[in-house]
Amino acid sequence: MSNFTKFNRHETMNSDTLTEIMSIKRSLWTREDIKFETSTLENWLFGLMDGYLYENLILEAQKLPVDLYERLTSVYFICKDYPISETKVF
Repeated sequence: MSNFTKFNRHETMNSDTLTEIMSIKRSLWTREDIKFETSTLENWLFGLMDGYLYENLILEAQKLPVDLYERLTSVYFICKDYPISETKVF
């Protein structure tokens, strides 16, 4: 089950946050110390750039090395503070 909230990314997210999301994604592709399948996490990061904040993103991020987890957590809580457009539970 995927729970998510939708926000208007174009009205709320600045270029610094977008850049950090892409940097985190690059790290998922290039770091050798990540020892699990990251495709779900990568999709949820793409979702952030489309205005979707998946509730389980933070739980999945706990599998990451600490430095990457902290960066992703920071982005998650920035996005969590954005005004919500709608909430969906699937």
